[in-house]
Amino acid sequence: MNNKISQKNRAKRRRIGMLVGIPILLFASGVTLLCLAFSDNIAHAFYFSRMFFPQEVAVAQTNLSNHNEVGEEAAKATQLSFPKYGDEYGTLRVDAAGIISPIFVGDDATQLSDGAGQYYGSVFPGDIGNTVITGHTNSVFKTLGEAKIGDAIRLELTYGTYVYAISTIEIKSNTDESILAPSQDQILTLYTNYPFDYIGNTPDRYVVTAKLVEGPSLSEIHFQGES
Repeated sequence: MNNKISQKNRAKRRRIGMLVGIPILLFASGVTLLCLAFSDNIAHAFYFSRMFFPQEVAVAQTNLSNHNEVGEEAAKATQLSFPKYGDEYGTLRVDAAGIISPIFVGDDATQLSDGAGQYYGSVFPGDIGNTVITGHTNSVFKTLGEAKIGDAIRLELTYGTYVYAISTIEIKSNTDESILAPSQDQILTLYTNYPFDYIGNTPDRYVVTAKLVEGPSLSEIHFQGES
């Protein structure tokens, strides 16, 4: 008889334990899952909040005697290097056509996969002659046809900003070497395949020529390595 009562009491305690323990376990599991789910957000919020702490603490711990050394390093960092083949050396903007693209030195597949490329045989902006820049019709220059005569083309380069005004828009054969022809003036030539929606080897080129409006002369800019 006593054994039956003891077994009933143990069974009752187990049921009570389960009734109490299961909710606690579920609650603990839920809290754990929530912490895991939002851990990245919590960390992001922590680092984001650090942006609003004043920086005077870090400045106060800086040895001010190094101020001149820091200034010298900053001055060195601002010295200009002449662009080399493969370099990204600026941004091309044609607002009228919604074009914003990085500019690279060179126009092979590597450069044109990432932006517009300057034909390496052409002069750099700021020098007298023809600066020739090309781009793909399915990416960088897909809206080049929206630009009109008189619209501005802006080159924001590592060594200065150049603004051109479109003077001519032509369609030329893909064998027409005049696209790359030198000039006695400072001009910019943008060209791409034409027709724009053509699939395959395009027979023609869409050529936009612009004249320099403003920008520094290369002869006025001191690059590293120059005497």
